[in-house]
Amino acid sequence: MQLTTVATALFSLASLASAAVVITPVFTNQVVNKVSGDCAWGVVTPQGCAPLRGQ
Repeated sequence: MQLTTVATALFSLASLASAAVVITPVFTNQVVNKVSGDCAWGVVTPQGCAPLRGQ
């Protein structure tokens, strides 16, 4: 019983941790101009902040 509970808990935590990580490439034609206070890092896109790829 304990092994099943531990395995289920670990699987649930791994699923939650991996669900928040989505890597989408952002290219220069998707970047919009920054406004004061927009992004502390990366570039601004219509969907939010992201690191610039494919320079």
